[in-house]
This record gives sequence, C-alpha cells and structure tokens, in this order.
Amino acid sequence: MGNCELCGAVSVSTKRMSLHGAFVEGCSKCQVKMGYNPDTDEAAKNVARVNRKTSAATSGGYGGLGTAGKDIMVRDGKELVDDFPSIIREARENRGWDQRTLALKMKEKINIIQRTESGKRPGDAVIKKFEKSLKISLLRELSDIAVERTVGNKESRSLNLGDLIKMARKEGE
Repeated sequence: MGNCELCGAVSVSTKRMSLHGAFVEGCSKCQVKMGYNPDTDEAAKNVARVNRKTSAATSGGYGGLGTAGKDIMVRDGKELVDDFPSIIREARENRGWDQRTLALKMKEKINIIQRTESGKRPGDAVIKKFEKSLKISLLRELSDIAVERTVGNKESRSLNLGDLIKMARKEGE
C-alpha cells in the first residue's frame, strides 16, 4: 500500500504511470481520471521492465534502486557533504600528493580515487579511509530535517501533484 501522488490518498493501492513525461504513483481513481491505459503506455512498460531487471540483480540494503523512503546518501544520522569531490581533491593537493600517492596511502586502487574525485559516491569504508588519510571530514550530522509544508490552515492537507494539475487546468480555461 502506498500514497497516491496525484490526489494524496493514503494507504491505497497505487500503480506507476506516466503523466506528461513524468512517472507518478497513482490510485485507481486517478488512473481513470487521467485516462491512463497500461496497454498503450510503452514508457511505463519499459520502466517496469528495467525496474524488474535492476531489482533482481541487487540484493537488499542500499544497493541498486534502493528502498522507498531510504536515502542512499544518508547513513546513521549522517550524510555525505555535497562537495566531497572538491574537498578530497583540495586536501590531496595541499599535501602535494597525486592520485597514485593517495591510493597507496589508503591501500586502494587509483580508479577509486579518480571516480570519487569525479563525483561518484564511494562506499562507507572508503569514505573513512579518505577522512583518516587526508584528516578531513566528509560526513555531517543531519541538521535540516525535511519539513512538510501545507497551504492554508493547520487542518488542511498538503498540496500535491493532483492539486497542481487542477490549478493549471483552471488557469488554462
């Protein structure tokens, strides 16, 4: 059971459908309202096929597409800073090391250093090696918790995609 991203219904059966080039989870009522037809929606079929292949190839935990509600950039109340590639590169250059030297100090392959400096997120163990070798901090405490914003009074529900579509249709008329 999921939440409908169009009307905001909670704990309903949803289906992934394409809507104006985006994929959303919609309940059966919204599917009917939007004229969704799974037989003619080639994009949805392709996405479902790719999702099956990817999810079958990955194991549990944080791999692959992940689990709904889990952010793979967040672990144990800490998250990887956004500019980690530049922090690593600057710390390495300040010590006068090239990528090969850092790889030797960390006992890692040079490819991992190159990929990380180009922006690919390394694993937790490699992050710890970077922090220890370069004496830097790449993980920060979560301080900004996502806040749900509402439109209207406190009793009103939050604005969802369905509300935005209705407003756009009214403006178009």
